[in-house]
Amino acid sequence: MIIDPLRDLPGYLLRRVSVDIMAKLSARLATLDLRPAEATVLMVIGANPGVTQSEIGRLLDIATANMTPLAARLAGRELIVRERVDGRSHGLKLSEAGRRLTHRARAIMDAFESAEILGRVPASQRAAFVSALRALASAQGAVASDARKPRKVPRIV
Repeated sequence: MIIDPLRDLPGYLLRRVSVDIMAKLSARLATLDLRPAEATVLMVIGANPGVTQSEIGRLLDIATANMTPLAARLAGRELIVRERVDGRSHGLKLSEAGRRLTHRARAIMDAFESAEILGRVPASQRAAFVSALRALASAQGAVASDARKPRKVPRIV
Protein backbone atom coordinates (compact mmCIF):
# COMPACT_ATOMS: atom_id res chain seq x y z
CA MET A 1 0.00 0.00 0.00
CA ILE A 2 1.29 3.46 -0.92
CA ILE A 3 1.23 6.22 1.68
CA ASP A 4 -0.17 9.65 0.82
CA PRO A 5 2.14 12.08 2.67
CA LEU A 6 -0.28 14.98 2.05
CA ARG A 7 -3.41 13.38 3.53
CA ASP A 8 -3.39 15.65 6.60
CA LEU A 9 -2.95 18.96 4.75
CA PRO A 10 -6.25 20.89 4.63
CA GLY A 11 -5.46 22.64 1.34
CA TYR A 12 -4.64 19.36 -0.34
CA LEU A 13 -7.83 17.78 0.99
CA LEU A 14 -9.94 20.73 -0.14
CA ARG A 15 -8.47 20.52 -3.64
CA ARG A 16 -9.03 16.76 -3.91
CA VAL A 17 -12.61 17.03 -2.69
CA SER A 18 -13.27 20.02 -4.97
CA VAL A 19 -12.09 18.18 -8.08
CA ASP A 20 -14.28 15.19 -7.27
CA ILE A 21 -17.34 17.28 -6.41
CA MET A 22 -17.09 19.47 -9.51
CA ALA A 23 -16.77 16.42 -11.80
CA LYS A 24 -19.91 14.89 -10.30
CA LEU A 25 -21.84 18.17 -10.37
CA SER A 26 -20.80 18.75 -13.98
CA ALA A 27 -22.22 15.38 -14.96
CA ARG A 28 -25.55 16.17 -13.31
CA LEU A 29 -25.85 19.62 -14.84
CA ALA A 30 -24.91 18.21 -18.24
CA THR A 31 -28.40 16.67 -18.31
CA LEU A 32 -29.59 20.29 -18.73
CA ASP A 33 -26.80 21.08 -21.20
CA LEU A 34 -25.26 23.40 -18.60
CA ARG A 35 -21.80 23.72 -17.12
CA PRO A 36 -21.48 24.63 -13.42
CA ALA A 37 -20.28 28.16 -14.27
CA GLU A 38 -23.28 28.71 -16.55
CA ALA A 39 -25.72 27.47 -13.90
CA THR A 40 -24.08 29.71 -11.32
CA VAL A 41 -24.25 32.76 -13.58
CA LEU A 42 -27.93 32.07 -14.28
CA MET A 43 -28.59 31.93 -10.53
CA VAL A 44 -26.76 35.20 -9.94
CA ILE A 45 -28.75 36.88 -12.73
CA GLY A 46 -32.00 35.46 -11.33
CA ALA A 47 -31.20 36.86 -7.89
CA ASN A 48 -30.02 40.21 -9.30
CA PRO A 49 -32.07 41.23 -12.36
CA GLY A 50 -30.26 43.97 -14.26
CA VAL A 51 -26.81 42.92 -13.04
CA THR A 52 -23.99 43.61 -15.50
CA GLN A 53 -21.48 41.10 -16.83
CA SER A 54 -18.66 42.92 -15.06
CA GLU A 55 -20.50 42.73 -11.71
CA ILE A 56 -21.03 39.00 -12.18
CA GLY A 57 -17.38 38.58 -13.13
CA ARG A 58 -16.24 40.37 -9.99
CA LEU A 59 -18.59 38.37 -7.76
CA LEU A 60 -17.62 34.98 -9.19
CA ASP A 61 -14.02 35.83 -10.12
CA ILE A 62 -14.63 35.19 -13.81
CA ALA A 63 -12.24 37.06 -16.11
CA THR A 64 -13.80 39.30 -18.77
CA ALA A 65 -12.23 37.11 -21.45
CA ASN A 66 -14.24 34.16 -20.07
CA MET A 67 -17.37 36.04 -19.00
CA THR A 68 -18.08 37.48 -22.45
CA PRO A 69 -18.35 34.13 -24.29
CA LEU A 70 -20.19 32.58 -21.34
CA ALA A 71 -22.85 35.32 -21.49
CA ALA A 72 -22.96 34.99 -25.28
CA ARG A 73 -23.68 31.23 -24.97
CA LEU A 74 -26.51 31.93 -22.53
CA ALA A 75 -27.91 34.67 -24.78
CA GLY A 76 -27.57 32.40 -27.82
CA ARG A 77 -29.71 29.82 -26.04
CA GLU A 78 -32.20 32.61 -25.26
CA LEU A 79 -31.78 32.06 -21.51
CA ILE A 80 -30.88 35.67 -20.78
CA VAL A 81 -31.96 39.04 -22.11
CA ARG A 82 -29.65 42.03 -22.35
CA GLU A 83 -31.06 45.48 -21.57
CA ARG A 84 -29.03 48.64 -22.10
CA VAL A 85 -28.12 50.30 -18.80
CA ASP A 86 -26.08 53.15 -20.23
CA GLY A 87 -24.05 53.85 -23.36
CA ARG A 88 -21.75 50.87 -22.85
CA SER A 89 -23.26 48.51 -20.30
CA HIS A 90 -26.07 46.00 -20.51
CA GLY A 91 -28.01 44.65 -17.58
CA LEU A 92 -28.87 40.96 -17.73
CA LYS A 93 -32.20 39.37 -16.91
CA LEU A 94 -33.44 35.82 -17.22
CA SER A 95 -35.86 35.06 -20.03
CA GLU A 96 -38.82 32.82 -19.22
CA ALA A 97 -36.85 29.83 -20.57
CA GLY A 98 -33.91 30.98 -18.43
CA ARG A 99 -36.09 31.11 -15.31
CA ARG A 100 -37.35 27.58 -15.93
CA LEU A 101 -33.87 26.20 -16.58
CA THR A 102 -32.41 28.04 -13.58
CA HIS A 103 -35.10 26.53 -11.37
CA ARG A 104 -34.22 23.04 -12.63
CA ALA A 105 -30.48 23.68 -12.22
CA ARG A 106 -31.03 24.94 -8.66
CA ALA A 107 -33.00 21.79 -7.81
CA ILE A 108 -30.13 19.64 -9.13
CA MET A 109 -27.56 21.66 -7.19
CA ASP A 110 -29.59 21.61 -3.96
CA ALA A 111 -30.10 17.85 -4.17
CA PHE A 112 -26.42 17.38 -5.00
CA GLU A 113 -25.29 19.53 -2.07
CA SER A 114 -27.55 17.63 0.32
CA ALA A 115 -26.57 14.16 -0.88
CA GLU A 116 -22.96 14.47 -2.01
CA ILE A 117 -21.61 17.07 0.37
CA LEU A 118 -23.64 17.66 3.53
CA GLY A 119 -24.98 14.12 3.45
CA ARG A 120 -21.42 12.85 3.86
CA VAL A 121 -20.73 15.02 6.90
CA PRO A 122 -22.11 13.78 10.22
CA ALA A 123 -25.29 15.71 11.07
CA SER A 124 -23.80 16.97 14.32
CA GLN A 125 -20.88 18.55 12.40
CA ARG A 126 -22.71 20.12 9.43
CA ALA A 127 -23.23 23.60 10.88
CA ALA A 128 -19.61 23.78 12.02
CA PHE A 129 -18.44 22.47 8.63
CA VAL A 130 -20.31 25.16 6.71
CA SER A 131 -19.24 27.83 9.20
CA ALA A 132 -15.59 26.81 8.86
CA LEU A 133 -15.82 26.88 5.05
CA ARG A 134 -17.42 30.35 5.14
CA ALA A 135 -14.71 31.63 7.49
CA LEU A 136 -11.97 30.22 5.25
CA ALA A 137 -13.57 31.60 2.08
CA SER A 138 -14.07 35.00 3.67
CA ALA A 139 -10.50 35.18 4.96
CA GLN A 140 -9.22 34.24 1.50
CA GLY A 141 -11.36 36.93 -0.14
CA ALA A 142 -13.30 34.26 -2.05
CA VAL A 143 -16.68 35.45 -0.78
CA ALA A 144 -17.73 38.99 -1.60
CA SER A 145 -20.29 40.59 0.65
CA ASP A 146 -20.81 43.34 -1.92
CA ALA A 147 -20.15 42.56 -5.58
CA ARG A 148 -19.84 46.25 -6.46
CA LYS A 149 -16.59 46.49 -4.54
CA PRO A 150 -13.59 45.29 -6.56
CA ARG A 151 -11.64 42.60 -4.80
CA LYS A 152 -8.38 40.84 -5.40
CA VAL A 153 -8.64 37.07 -5.28
CA PRO A 154 -5.53 34.96 -5.66
CA ARG A 155 -5.79 32.49 -8.54
CA ILE A 156 -5.31 28.82 -7.75
CA VAL A 157 -3.10 27.11 -10.26
